[in-house]
Amino acid sequence: MTLPRRWFDEAADAGKAALRGKDLTGLGRHMRQLDETALLGMTRALRTDEQLASGAVRSAGEVLEALGVVPRHRWIVRRWLKVLAGAGRLTASGDGRYRELKVAGDDEFAASAGALDHSRQALGYPREMTRFFLDAISWLPQLVRDEVSVQSIMFPDGDFSTAMGTYADNIISTFTNRVTAVLVRRIAESKRRGARILEVGAGIGGTTAGILDELDAAGVPGIDYEFTDLSRFFLSSAAERFADRPWVRFGILDVNTALDRPAHSVDIIVAANVLHNAHDVDVVLARLRRLLAPRGHLVIIESCREHYQVMTSMQFLMSGRAGEPAWDFTDLRAGADRIFLDEAEWRDRLAAGGFQTGPVLPGTGGPLAHLAQHVFTAST
Repeated sequence: MTLPRRWFDEAADAGKAALRGKDLTGLGRHMRQLDETALLGMTRALRTDEQLASGAVRSAGEVLEALGVVPRHRWIVRRWLKVLAGAGRLTASGDGRYRELKVAGDDEFAASAGALDHSRQALGYPREMTRFFLDAISWLPQLVRDEVSVQSIMFPDGDFSTAMGTYADNIISTFTNRVTAVLVRRIAESKRRGARILEVGAGIGGTTAGILDELDAAGVPGIDYEFTDLSRFFLSSAAERFADRPWVRFGILDVNTALDRPAHSVDIIVAANVLHNAHDVDVVLARLRRLLAPRGHLVIIESCREHYQVMTSMQFLMSGRAGEPAWDFTDLRAGADRIFLDEAEWRDRLAAGGFQTGPVLPGTGGPLAHLAQHVFTAST
């Protein structure tokens, strides 16, 4: 059963209210500035292959070898080659070979990096994001060789500021987290015996905090909320952060493994910026659907466009584990070296999984559409 349309209207209004006073003009232009700096950074990392930089024709395999890319990150560099060719910074020969890399010079890169901070600020990201983004670009040759981890750049001395900026303290996350909180509260209120809520891939709790605050403020009774993630580090941090809510539990859960939990045991599943990590989207959606009770609901936040700045930073978190064999997705992304599904693909996969979907927010119109992060609801 799909949710009432008025709930989506209420959620959208709440999301817009959370952005009141923010300048939403030019968001697409500012996002393109982040992408442009990332593209230039890719060219500077690829100049390690001196033959490609000098104009020789090189296969993707030869480029990977020249850069010393470890197996688990090869898909990232192959993706760089494709997007650089699409952007005109590299010429593709049509047979998997590349030539004529246009390396960004110091002045060109400095000018782009200088404009980056203004765009970062306009998009609502904290100052730490500029530091993280530019540091990650400077370390790209070492990142692809696993000589440096992106975690060490992202969490210097255990500081969560960058992660909070990515998943909570920015314009689009402020909107999507607020929308999600209102929708979850509305669903929970409709469950007269109380609501069992499972959040998967909860991470730093950027979405969680808004949901818990919303449930508390509304005084929704009978809530059982389970915060789950792959990382014990995140669980420990969340247990401390949300210690004043005895109705919140914490546990390890990996959606890419069989879920040893009773069928129909939860009413609401929240998945914020995590399902793109599914090795097979259809398999994971089936696992989650099995857990949902009749008239259960899945609330998803997902990026639906490939952002180049992610490819030079956060995407390193999406590779396989160090030392393990390289792997590929087994769904529609197989062999494509890509992570994110677009909005139509998510709708198709949810429908194929037996879900009924509601309106997608923020929708295709308006300034937030340029940021291509959406809230989906799927009902059993």
